[in-house]
Amino acid sequence: MSNALYVKGRQHFLEGSIAWLSDNIKVVLLDTAIYTRNLSTDEFLSDIAGGARVATSGNLASKTSTGGTADAADVTFTAVTGAQCSQIGGYKDTGVAATSPLIVNYDTATNLPVTPNGGDIAVQWDAGTNKMFTLMQGVNPDDVAGLMGAISSAGWRHLRDQLTRWLRSIGVDAHHDRPRGRVWVPAPRVILSPKLIV
Repeated sequence: MSNALYVKGRQHFLEGSIAWLSDNIKVVLLDTAIYTRNLSTDEFLSDIAGGARVATSGNLASKTSTGGTADAADVTFTAVTGAQCSQIGGYKDTGVAATSPLIVNYDTATNLPVTPNGGDIAVQWDAGTNKMFTLMQGVNPDDVAGLMGAISSAGWRHLRDQLTRWLRSIGVDAHHDRPRGRVWVPAPRVILSPKLIV
């Protein structure tokens, strides 16, 4: 799978019910033997069974949102015990699980899965450009169609196939033919590989 934003979390951002800088944002270590994520329909922390929430952080500190990139100070879970954790979830904490919107889910990270041993588990967010996650604009299909046509007419089949695979990997249909007069809205994506230190 991959690191990704919850669909309903994106909706909460757009509707103004998540304010990254001022809200209480937390992360939680998840036991995926109990929790199977559904990025399309999971909306609140209550969609993750309590038994699947192995450890929960305090509120994230030093949050920033520069240019659509979310960042915060690294997190340490202290004296963690419980089941093996294969995912990290991020959410806004309202104090009530049924109204705490899920934001992001990481299932790919250095040293993940991690098995608690009673010691601390530290999560270090990516130090590169994309930090915790970045809301990114995609590629306009009209531009893609013109480029694909030029490559095709030049007979560069191998290059075209490679470009098509790359575009699909970032969520763009290289053969998309959109009706004129419509607005194409690119989907955001998450780019991150947090590192866990046990």
